[in-house]
Amino acid sequence: MGAITMTVTGAVTGMDGSGFSGISLVGSIATMFAGSADSAPVLTALGQVAAIWVGGGTLIPWALIPAAAICGVSPFELARRNLKPVLLGLLVTTIVAIFLI
Repeated sequence: MGAITMTVTGAVTGMDGSGFSGISLVGSIATMFAGSADSAPVLTALGQVAAIWVGGGTLIPWALIPAAAICGVSPFELARRNLKPVLLGLLVTTIVAIFLI
């Protein structure tokens, strides 16, 4: 349950477009959900990866505007094409984090 919560929390904090603004929140929540000292770094990394993938220029259109302008494509089309690979990556990363915990 903690891994899924961290993925969702990281994704929500990444929606501001930077991908890094929610790292302190993700780390605090990870220590709260960690059952042992060994699982806190895994949960923190999972939340950080989710925030960066969603907000760091992968899914959120306003973060894609500079990259899309350089490449000459629509930022919304780029975000639409990135949606499936990013969601699949988040799913796989969450499953791997569950096994690492």
